Amino acid sequence: MSRVLILGSGGREHAISKSISNDKKVDKIFCAPGNPGTQEIGENVELDINNNIEILEFINSNNISLTIVGPEQPLENGVVDFIQSNGHKIFGPSRYSAKLETSKLFARDFMEKYNIPQPSYFKCSTEEEVVSVSTKLGFPIVLKADGLAAGKGVIICNNSLELDSAMDVMFNKKKFGKAAKFISVEECLKGEEISIFLVSDGKSYKILNSAQDHKRIFNDDKGPNTGGMGAYCPSPLLNDDLLEEIERTIIEPTINGMVNEGSPYTGFLYIGLMLTNGKPYVIEFNARMGDPETQVVLPMMNNSLYDLINSSFDSSFHEHEILNKEGYCVTVVLSALGYPDKYETHMLIKGLDKIDPNMYFHAGTIIDNNKNYYSNGGRVLNILGFGSTLAKAIKNAYSNIDKIEFKDMYYRTDIGQKGLNYIKELNDQ
Repeated sequence: MSRVLILGSGGREHAISKSISNDKKVDKIFCAPGNPGTQEIGENVELDINNNIEILEFINSNNISLTIVGPEQPLENGVVDFIQSNGHKIFGPSRYSAKLETSKLFARDFMEKYNIPQPSYFKCSTEEEVVSVSTKLGFPIVLKADGLAAGKGVIICNNSLELDSAMDVMFNKKKFGKAAKFISVEECLKGEEISIFLVSDGKSYKILNSAQDHKRIFNDDKGPNTGGMGAYCPSPLLNDDLLEEIERTIIEPTINGMVNEGSPYTGFLYIGLMLTNGKPYVIEFNARMGDPETQVVLPMMNNSLYDLINSSFDSSFHEHEILNKEGYCVTVVLSALGYPDKYETHMLIKGLDKIDPNMYFHAGTIIDNNKNYYSNGGRVLNILGFGSTLAKAIKNAYSNIDKIEFKDMYYRTDIGQKGLNYIKELNDQ
């Protein structure tokens, strides 16, 4: 029997914990630091997940068989390299491989080297350089902080006034700190978004599913970027021909390129794509599962996530076939009003007892001694819906939301609408 440690505290980690807990080979799950949802599945432990030595000591003293990394910061800190060098199994990419996410400019240079389709980009470190690039590319353009910025370090500029504001945020107000020491200034591709999620053992890969996130805070994709306000799975845009092209031009060159770099990529890989004139271009890599996309991808899996991950450490990985449920899954993020900027916490949450426990994941919550739940972050809960059609899945998700309440609860009301539009366009063709 296995004892599993999961690093992280959000909805993604609750979803991973729930998926892993379904496997009879798993005896005990620890989540560090976890949340009230993971506490109901296993045991939450107070660990500094950015302290590799502390993690190693816990693994040694608790006979941990497998560690799974949820968020990106421990990857940048080299937790995988450190734990592996001390003889333990940990699932995730090395510090070097994780640079596909932790450095936007590393990823762009990597894609240029291996001829992976992407937008035009320029490395900039001053306002003068950014302005110069903007005259070459024209508007709209995209400014991306090179380093990690909790999914919020991307600003789309449609004109010179918005560009001035974005440069003020990045260079003068230093909202993203050291992450914006260098900026990737990029061509703004127009088209439809799709995300692909896969697992790699360093030599080969298995595609888990596709999804679409909704990054902007307001309906119709308006307002600032967030960590994600909702997602649906699978994307109706993905067909066999498109998948073959994505594998041939993007996934295989990425996996083979990392082998060539001397750092085979192991772990989850999330590829954010833009379909422009029907052709896929890489907008971003994430060196882990997305949040909230994990909360729709994993509930659709019929496989054992534990077996799949465990097989990546031996020669049986190629034997696995990914099996997914029919239909669709949708998740809507319930957030605190004011997120992603200023917001209140410690709002009493009511109504969770009125919906199926499999229909929500905790994201930013705490629980008191009387088993009352309170908000404890910007993104508070992920509410799910399943359906044989995307429309039914959306309806079921919002029906569950109607049973939940807390002060200043905010959510988008159009999650999945783009998918419905895609389906209508495909049916009209």
